[in-house]
Parts: sequence; C-alpha cells; structure tokens
Amino acid sequence: MTTLNMWILPVTVQTKRLVSRQIAAFQEEFAGIEVRLEEISWVEAWDKIVALKDKKEGPDIIQIGSTWNASFAYLGILKDITDFVETIGGGESFVPAAWTNCCFPEVNKKESAFGETKRMSSLPWFVDIRTLYYRDDIFAQVGLTPMDLDIWDTFLEACRRVQGVKSRGGELAALGVSGQKETLLVHNIAPWIWGAGGDFISQDGKKAVFNSEAALKGIEFFLGLNSKGYISPESLKQSTEDVAYSFCVKGDYVMAFSGAHCMPGLLDPNSASFSPEVGGYCKASLFPAGPAGRFVFCGGSNLAITSFCTQPQQAWNLIKFFVSFDSQNSYPKTINMLPSLLESFDAMFITDEVKSRVLKESWRFGRAFPNVPAWGEIELLLIDCFSKIWERIQKKQFDFWLVKKDIDEAAQKADELLAKWEVK
Repeated sequence: MTTLNMWILPVTVQTKRLVSRQIAAFQEEFAGIEVRLEEISWVEAWDKIVALKDKKEGPDIIQIGSTWNASFAYLGILKDITDFVETIGGGESFVPAAWTNCCFPEVNKKESAFGETKRMSSLPWFVDIRTLYYRDDIFAQVGLTPMDLDIWDTFLEACRRVQGVKSRGGELAALGVSGQKETLLVHNIAPWIWGAGGDFISQDGKKAVFNSEAALKGIEFFLGLNSKGYISPESLKQSTEDVAYSFCVKGDYVMAFSGAHCMPGLLDPNSASFSPEVGGYCKASLFPAGPAGRFVFCGGSNLAITSFCTQPQQAWNLIKFFVSFDSQNSYPKTINMLPSLLESFDAMFITDEVKSRVLKESWRFGRAFPNVPAWGEIELLLIDCFSKIWERIQKKQFDFWLVKKDIDEAAQKADELLAKWEVK
C-alpha cells in the first residue's frame, strides 16, 4: 500500500468531502494507493508552503493558487514534472491563460510558442474567469441592450442610465463592487489595467510597471466609476460573495462583476437561494473592451508534486486523474469553478443559453498575472495598496493624486522584491 499526503485549499465548505469523492473514483483504478487529505486555510497557506523549503518533508501533492506557482518553483518546493506532462500532450489541452502559470519562472526568458513544453512545475486544476452580470429587465426598462456593455465608453453610459432606476419600490445602484481586503481586489482591477494597455511587470521581469501612464489610466477609469456615484457604497463594505448575493438574490444592483465561483450557483433555478423575480432576469456579458482590447482575469488553482515526494509516479497518477476528462467534467462544477481542460470546458457549456455562451467565450480573453518568482509577495503588496485606496474612497476622501502616490510607492517596493527574487 502506497500512501500519498495531499494538502488542499478550501473553495467551499464542502471542499474536503468533494475531493474525497474524486479520490474514491481514482482508487477504483489504483486500489493500492491511500490518499491522506489535509485542508489548510488560504490565510495560512502561503507561510505554511514556504516553510516546506527548509523542512524538505511534508505533503507529496499540494494545491496552490495559480499566482503562487513561480514563487514556490523558485524556492525549490515544486518538482519538475516536465516528463510527466509530455505524456498527456502538453499545454494545448488546457485553457491558455491558466497554462502560463505552470512553468518554472526562467521559461519566460526564452522564446517559445504556446503549447511547447519546457520545464513544468504544476498543472492547472480548475479556473475562475471574471464576467459582467446585468439585469436584462432593468436594461429593457431604460432602453439598453447587451451591446451597450461592449466597450468602456458605452458601459459608462449604461451605468449613467441605470443609476437610481426604480425597481421593487426602491432605487438601485448601477454597480455592486466589493471593496474588502482580499486577493480579489487585485483580480478586479487587473482587466482595467490591461484594457488601457498597461501591465504589472515589465517584459524582462525586472521592473514594476503598474504605475505607468497606461496602467494608471485603467485604474483611474475603474475608480472613476465610484467617484461618478455608480458603485453602491454598501457594496464596498461587502465581500465578493455578499455582492453576488445582493445582486442576484436581493436585487440591490443592476450590474456586478463576478467570478465563476459566485454567480452560477445563485442563478441555478434548482438552488435554494434562487430568486426568480431577480435571478430570472440576470444575464452575463463579456467584460467591456478597453482601448487596448478585451481582457479578463483568469485565476484558479494548480496541482503540484513537491520536490521531496518519494512516490512521484503515484503522485502523478493522482494529478493526471484530476485533470482527466471525467474528473474535470465533475469536480470544478461542484465547487462553482470552471475546468482547466479545454475539452471539458466545451462539454460543460453545450447549450446556447446566454450565460453558458459568455462563460464559454470568456476564456479566449483570459489573462494571468506574470509568472515571476516575486509575484506572490507583490500581490500581497498590491492588496494592501488597493485596500488603502478603497478605505479612503469609503470615507469620501478620494483624490487621484493620492492614489498615484500610493501606487508609485508600491511600485518602488515591488522593484525591490523583483531584485530580491531575481532568476539568475
């Protein structure tokens, strides 16, 4: 009997039970492998995994946030699984944006075509892609169509026209946006930076550029939605999950941005939370395109084998099962995430219903954060930076000069981190 130890991160309150169900299916083929699951919280995960660098013992398989891949690979915590990955056809089988955060970081310094397998450190397990949801009954009431959400300018005009519209005896805010201190703060602002032609890190991986003129234009546009009064002040006090609930169950907002992990479950007519008088009118739209194009943040989780795993082949057998067609068709759906395997992604959305079609198309515009070793710490830095900005906004102390000052200071600290974590 072979025993594998696996660390997983909670996505729902039932994560451990749902993963155990997948493992039971795996054991029907590999009866001689026992898998011991340990669930660790997202709050403690970063420090706990970093500590493995010195211990050189612990779990055989770990689930990691996709944006952490480069950091843990750089620290020597993740095993090179290139030979294993080549047996399943490499990156062409997976959502492209998710695949970019599976390589050892030095790969970014080499020219290589998409799908060409270099040194791989993890595989994408499931993905989360952000989408714009809106109330089509309210849109019809004010004479708007989905095309009015296509680009930034028309989206801004749509916000103006629906702001304060009356519904069910009250006035609705145009947008619900979470302002709470969480990783999603950075995820929420990324599409606006990219849409304006900005980025986070320079192409050579040595300098922070999220304070460039283009990046600041994207940030200013996004924050301007609040200064114009379109973002609900109440939503800024809510978590992402609470914003989703307030939008499609309570009907407090006309529009909301959300990942796959929030909305689909609440909009399922079979869900106990489903509200037909609100949720029945909630539709999905592609993210508005900016001057530089249409982009959506693509995140999720990866699976990796630790560098000190003594049973790498058996560990790979389990990971290969998790990214197989059957498992990808079932597990991501149970946690309201999307499959990383393109074949399963297409199979999940076989209907032409609007929400399905939008989610199916959105991965084509997916983009991930830079696969540089320092990114894990830079992301934490940006969370603090944007949290400070949102706090001032909630106190009605918005001043874009102060925003620029905060971002410039964060960029300077990010440059120091990039130098500290530089790939030699």
